[in-house]
Amino acid sequence: MSSPLSRILSIAMAASISVLGPWMEGCSHSQHASTLRGGAPTLLQEDGPQNARGGTNPNAPYLVAASKPELVKRADGATTDAADPCDSKNLSVTEIEAAVNGKYRAVKLAFDNQGLTACRLGGYPSISLLEQDGTPVVSVVVDRVTASTLSAQLAPPSAPQNTAQTENGGKSGAQVLLEPKGEAWFQIGWSTGDGCPVVSRISVSAPGATESFTVSHPLTICDGRVQITTLHADQDAN
Repeated sequence: MSSPLSRILSIAMAASISVLGPWMEGCSHSQHASTLRGGAPTLLQEDGPQNARGGTNPNAPYLVAASKPELVKRADGATTDAADPCDSKNLSVTEIEAAVNGKYRAVKLAFDNQGLTACRLGGYPSISLLEQDGTPVVSVVVDRVTASTLSAQLAPPSAPQNTAQTENGGKSGAQVLLEPKGEAWFQIGWSTGDGCPVVSRISVSAPGATESFTVSHPLTICDGRVQITTLHADQDAN
């Protein structure tokens, strides 16, 4: 049997432990938290540079571009040399303009590219004049001239006329690029008057092609000849 003094000491020690225990545990937690705040945290791999701020780590640094942004030149469109010759099945012919100067007449016709890609044409188209029943008129001569020669026929008498470029002169073989829905034009000119033969239609073929297009345009032709120019691009002047 323990003495009263021993029992008193045991009770005192148990009370001390119950009082000091929570206090010591709190100090331990405080010391651990302080250690974490004071030390350098270990960097994770996701903390490296990102393509943009944010990602898995909102504190990750920005990615700095190595050079300034530069404008990239748009690829050039099709060129005349790279384009294939126009296929007649992708072409159509329309009358786009007419002109008169006294007894001289002119009509401007154009080949239109109905295809999906650019193509090229160049040189003189082939034409023939047709009777009402479709019979070719063989008595009319077709003269190949430059656009400036034909334009001189349409100019007022007081205007300066440049006829230095005569038949087959100039860039008769120059190629014209036809973008989709683009066109290449040429002109037909003739002298008219009373009592001269009348033709009903014009048959037109692209340079080097065998397929023909028919344009309904009656012509009263004097002097037994017509003039035709080479093909030109939309933006070309007469």
